[in-house]
Amino acid sequence: MAATLGLAGCDGPGLDTTPPRPTPPESRFAGEAMVRQADVAGAARPADGAGEAPDARIEERRGYRLQFEAAEALVAAYRETHEACVASEHCQVEQGRLQTPRHGLASGYLALRVARDQVERAEPVRLVAESPALSGVEVTRHDRTQQVIDTEARLAQQIVLRERLQELAREGRGFSERRIQDLLQVERELARVQGEIESMQGQQRHLARVTDTVAITADFQQQRWVEPRQHGVLAPLWRALDRSVSLFFESVGQVILVVVFLTPWLVIGLPVLWLLSRLWRPLRRALSRLGERRRARRRVAGS
Repeated sequence: MAATLGLAGCDGPGLDTTPPRPTPPESRFAGEAMVRQADVAGAARPADGAGEAPDARIEERRGYRLQFEAAEALVAAYRETHEACVASEHCQVEQGRLQTPRHGLASGYLALRVARDQVERAEPVRLVAESPALSGVEVTRHDRTQQVIDTEARLAQQIVLRERLQELAREGRGFSERRIQDLLQVERELARVQGEIESMQGQQRHLARVTDTVAITADFQQQRWVEPRQHGVLAPLWRALDRSVSLFFESVGQVILVVVFLTPWLVIGLPVLWLLSRLWRPLRRALSRLGERRRARRRVAGS
């Protein structure tokens, strides 16, 4: 009864309490206040699924090294692996390079992307992993789970922030007394948030791509096998003889190049020299006769 009487007294006419005055619309649309409200709204709402335990997102890379004795076997293995990846719907060729120089060792390189759930059964991976030329395998794994969670949480907050800014911008356009700079500030903030959302969406697609697929690299190399005589007591002597023979034939090759270079000039120059020698003899005789006549005139004039 006492509690009832107390509540009745509070509701009675003797209560001298003035109700709060409503906030004028103008004060709710200051530019900095709207941005601050949107930030609070974005930070207050948790990301979807934040309380659930997410699955691990692992980025995996596998590198295979293959060594071949002959260039033909290397080219055949490269083409077979490349064609198997192109024919598979779960494999994608990111980079491919095949070099078969005339002088030197052949080499090849393949960078593939294979779906994670199909990597153990993929034909290109099987061809590389079961090749008799396989000489080494390197597998690396990088846990991207935390990065994926952070990106999803930030993206969800930014989407909420964008919705709040859009709502404030729509409400701000309904008041004629609103200052134009406040609306422009909201529009600039909305453009910034939209740019961050697109950037995080691109990062999210990249993380999904690198964790849903496995990066496969295959390095094909033609191996020049070392002879047993190159490891022993006489190894320096064999290397010196090998270098001497190589230097000798290299010098012979340079001489051949010089002869080939001069051959056209000799073909042109020999006839010219022969013609000049034929013309020089009469000219030399005429000059000698002219000199004798001058000397004879000088002797006659002196006597």
